[in-house]
Amino acid sequence: KEPMRILRIKRDHLLAESDWTQMPDSPLSSDKKTEYQTYRQALRDITTHSNWPKLEDSNWPTKPS
Repeated sequence: KEPMRILRIKRDHLLAESDWTQMPDSPLSSDKKTEYQTYRQALRDITTHSNWPKLEDSNWPTKPS
């Protein structure tokens, strides 16, 4: 249970870190906002990943640049 809790904390941190990208006054283009929406959905879906809870770094979604 503890490894899953730690992974969820990491996921929640990454979501919080990208919250600003979805605000109406975000300076991002609509295309970039869409990229972040996809990234954030992948973070929310991480618990359904086939390697859950034994995730490797490569299993995490890539943050848009």
